[in-house]
Amino acid sequence: MPLNREQKTQNLDEVQKLFDSSKVVVLTDYKGIKVEDVTALRRQVRDAKGRFKVVKNTLSRKVFKDDKYADFRKLLEGSSALAFGTEDPVELVKKITEFTKTNKQLTVRAGLLDGEVLTAAQLNVLATLPSRPVLLAQVLGWLNAPMGNFLGILDAQMGNFLNLLKGIEDDKQKSGGDAPAA
Repeated sequence: MPLNREQKTQNLDEVQKLFDSSKVVVLTDYKGIKVEDVTALRRQVRDAKGRFKVVKNTLSRKVFKDDKYADFRKLLEGSSALAFGTEDPVELVKKITEFTKTNKQLTVRAGLLDGEVLTAAQLNVLATLPSRPVLLAQVLGWLNAPMGNFLGILDAQMGNFLNLLKGIEDDKQKSGGDAPAA
């Protein structure tokens, strides 16, 4: 049953809100995919704080009307579905990329990351990156390492100095002299 003008406007508003709140958008071709598989993909995308939505291409073109999305608009043909990620872009792209490995009917066409158009190959590279929490932990480790190394050097030098004093004390005790108070 065709949608009336009000329903079309509501769909446009919904997709526009999803796009405006998203950090990443992934354009996929879902032709030939089973309903159970789409449901499983939606669940995985939801776990990544995203939303997977089949959207008519004419509606999508209205959402991506800005000139900077011209290359993205050209790809809106055939069976198109969009995945919108509101939090960690890498996690969403990973979920979709992993799904495409087990389900060959779903293909990634392109994506948008912070307003920049990405090819499918660039999205595959993005999927290989560690997630945000892992990257933050690595950065903190890199920042902490020099301080830890510095403290280790100071501790070793202090130990060497104390060993020197202990050696002097032992020598004085062997020679029968008064030992300095340590």
